[in-house]
Amino acid sequence: MASKEDILREKTHKEDGIEIERRIFYTLDDAKSEGLQGHRNSKAISMLIKALREKDFLTDTDIDDILFEAIN
Repeated sequence: MASKEDILREKTHKEDGIEIERRIFYTLDDAKSEGLQGHRNSKAISMLIKALREKDFLTDTDIDDILFEAIN
């Protein structure tokens, strides 16, 4: 069974010297070939917003505003 580190290296471009924004982009972009890009992007955004809310960088009102803009 592969370890978490092995999976991260294989599927999320975790390697020395890669910029974090490139690693995230490549990981999310790779999902296109699997038909999962929309799912991965949505999951990443939702987890980011949750983390920002838990750290009090966003309020519930901020989240409502973001979602309202997203649907309009």
